[in-house]
Amino acid sequence: MSNAVFVDGICLSNSRIFKEVYEEYFTALKYFAMRYVKDEEVACDLLQDVFIKLWEKGDRFEDEMQLKTYLYRVVRNHCLTFIRDAQRKEKRMEGFKVEETEESFVQQMIEAEVYALINDIFEELPDACRNVYMKSLEGKSHKEIAEELNIAITTIKKHKTNANNYLRGRLKNLMCFMMYVG
Repeated sequence: MSNAVFVDGICLSNSRIFKEVYEEYFTALKYFAMRYVKDEEVACDLLQDVFIKLWEKGDRFEDEMQLKTYLYRVVRNHCLTFIRDAQRKEKRMEGFKVEETEESFVQQMIEAEVYALINDIFEELPDACRNVYMKSLEGKSHKEIAEELNIAITTIKKHKTNANNYLRGRLKNLMCFMMYVG
């Protein structure tokens, strides 16, 4: 930084001072960040984030040593957060890192299409019938459904029977296809 003395300290909301700080420290902070992240592009991206936050906050520092210490701490913490988040993401993705053959891809594609078709057919049911059937699929008894919807148990049974008949009729061709493919 220039040898100028700031009576009120170093204020990063002043664009001229912010630019000086950026130009003075960016390169050193980049190499410091690369000790953690090992990738220059990632280090630069992290530094850009740090400097954007500094500009937005417009912090004021008593002297250059306080500023310098703050910058290095913020960069280190930002790098460690990035590393932690990357490790978490990698851990979550481990379950998905199976070698996918063309056959398994096609199988997954067919399953997704079948699921979408079944869902579309299910949505064709009348609202009352679909609502009763959904509650039944949630494991609720006829009595629980009747109490919740304030309708008779015989009505519950009728809705389920109608839903089963409709779904069976609409899905008959799909079942034949699934047996052929499977």
